[in-house]
Amino acid sequence: MEFEDLFTKSRWNILKELAKGEKSAVEIAKKTGQSIANTTQQLALLEAYELVKKVKLEKQKKPGKPRTPYALNQEIFVFSFLKPGLAEKSVIRLRETDLFSKFVLNACFTLTEDNHYPIIKYVCESDLLKKADSIAFLKSNEKEIELFIITEQQLHDFREKYSNLNIADLDGKTKKIISWSHNRKEVEEGLAKKEEYFVTLVKNSKELIDKKGALKELKQNL
Repeated sequence: MEFEDLFTKSRWNILKELAKGEKSAVEIAKKTGQSIANTTQQLALLEAYELVKKVKLEKQKKPGKPRTPYALNQEIFVFSFLKPGLAEKSVIRLRETDLFSKFVLNACFTLTEDNHYPIIKYVCESDLLKKADSIAFLKSNEKEIELFIITEQQLHDFREKYSNLNIADLDGKTKKIISWSHNRKEVEEGLAKKEEYFVTLVKNSKELIDKKGALKELKQNL
């Protein structure tokens, strides 16, 4: 079986559910409207191709038969490129260290087309990928793009360097990049106090880069 042939509608629905978080075969079957037997069979195939993995639980919290949760096992990009003179399919397996490719692909799928150039240029012209632990998209309009950034760098200097920057496109039209930057401790303390500012930041953020999984954990703890 060709790798791209794995992505039938039923298997794609399973992967979409696991993209939202860990789930057992029973939970996935309920969410996707498939039988448990078919879901289990499809999970076994996806596991064989290393797209999903079983998650070990330390202790069963509820009485009854244990339900083994599954999770996504890797990040991949499957694409088709079609133009006169060229028709190709390709699969890219994204490595943990391949931060730039992850950022670009997440930006292309998360942001509208008019935001692709300024946000990628913003990153290419700086060392932000080295300095930030997590970068997330918040919102945008014709003039601005707002980001949420988690970093352990000195915040005053970081904010001075990476926020309120005007990025010009090829036609000279500019967009301002506004970054709301905090360290993880600040965000965790704000969420613990249920401060609306921090709750809104985390709730509305769409991951572009999350090196250490901090943003994912913060979202799970909301």
